[in-house]
Formats: sequence, C-alpha cells, structure tokens
Amino acid sequence: MKLKISVFSLLVLLLCSACSRGDAPQVNMNFNYLFNSGNHSVQVEDGRVIITNDAGNQAVITQPGALTIEGKQVTVTPQAKDNLQQYLQTTQQIRQQGMDIAKHAGSFAMGIVGDVLGGLFSGKNDQDIERNANHSAAQFKQSVLPICESVQKLIQVQDAVAVKVPAFKPYAVIEDKDASDCVKDVNSKD
Repeated sequence: MKLKISVFSLLVLLLCSACSRGDAPQVNMNFNYLFNSGNHSVQVEDGRVIITNDAGNQAVITQPGALTIEGKQVTVTPQAKDNLQQYLQTTQQIRQQGMDIAKHAGSFAMGIVGDVLGGLFSGKNDQDIERNANHSAAQFKQSVLPICESVQKLIQVQDAVAVKVPAFKPYAVIEDKDASDCVKDVNSKD
C-alpha cells in the first residue's frame, strides 16, 4: 500500500478550515498526521514520531534519536541515531511548514473571494476573473513546494535508517512516488 500526498487535497483542506472560521486567517488544525493512507501513517505527537506500518505495528522515534519498535527499545549505532534524529527533525519541519501554510490560507482565500467579487462588481468578464483567480491559486500552490522538498529529504533519511537498522525497514512507509506526486500536484494546472 502506498502513501499519497495530494497537494491539491492539502490546499482544499487548509482553505476550508481557514474559511470555516469567522475570524480567519487564524487556523486551528491538527497537524499530527503527516502521512495517512490505509494502515500506514506517520504521526508527530508530543515531540516524537509514531510510524504505523501496514500490519498495524508501530515504531516510535524520540529525542535524542531513540527507537522503539512494538514497545521494545532498539539498540542503534551512533550513525543510525543521528539519522533517527534527522528523521524526527524533518517530520517536525514538515509539520511546521504545513502550519505556516495554513496560517496564510485564510488570507489567500479571502483575497480570492475579494478579487472575484471585485471583478464581478467592476464589470470584468468571467475569463479575466477566472484567469486572475487561477494565477493567485498557482502562486499559493507554489508555496507548498518546500514541503515536497522536505518530504524528499525525509525519504532519504528514512532509507538511510532502514539500511542501518534492518528492524526499521517495515516502517519505511514513505516512497519516492510520494515526493514526486507532491511536486506534480504543485505544478499541475488543476
């Protein structure tokens, strides 16, 4: 089973959450789950990362690069410990990037609505209004690209951990396709 990051879905979720609040752009969202597909998930919670594989088993990475699998501490080399620490830091970075984008989603949505209404009331034709809205949306989508780059970094770190700690291999649930799909979604015309 593969995890899929859909930038469009992320944007829609962020925008809907931002717009659903009367005082947007303040957004209060749960960014604990970075990836969630079927039985796979990567979750950041209380300064740790919880990875659930397809079998429902869990690995937990904590500060400072400690690893437990199914509740049992795993002994790791200093290099693997460094990689585990990088994994934890990168997941926290992705979470923060998502929260930062969410903060701007409300302003973005309100700006689009304002542009559309302003265009309608000023007599602009539908094509001009749509072109302006699409241009603004494309610019906003580009702000997600750093998340895609962080996902690629996370995959590299994850793969390094899986090589250095064979017991971690079943928990290497994020695939290269997830990062490439993220970039493809950002660059799509949709």
